[in-house]
Amino acid sequence: MKKLRELVRTIDVEPFSTGDGDAFRFRLEISREVNTTRYQGRVFRLETYRLQPTFPVAGDDAAEGKDDALIYVGDHMFDPDLLQGTSADEVMGKFQARFDGLFGKG
Repeated sequence: MKKLRELVRTIDVEPFSTGDGDAFRFRLEISREVNTTRYQGRVFRLETYRLQPTFPVAGDDAAEGKDDALIYVGDHMFDPDLLQGTSADEVMGKFQARFDGLFGKG
């Protein structure tokens, strides 16, 4: 049988800027493998993407309907293999340590 995971905690980090460009917006999702005490964290970053229809248009005109969308994407600065533990609090602590190491924020 495939492993089942239950999402047990979602933490959103308050947006912050490092001085260049847009603010960083992170989300930590902590899940537990069902029937175990193994917890896993995954970090996502909220990004803005410009979406545009891909259907053909006449001439050189751009298709109408451009839209900016906010999408959570996996963030590879936070290795999910290192965000593991026997409790959600342990995983949260590992995330906080890595976050502070990267950004010097608390």
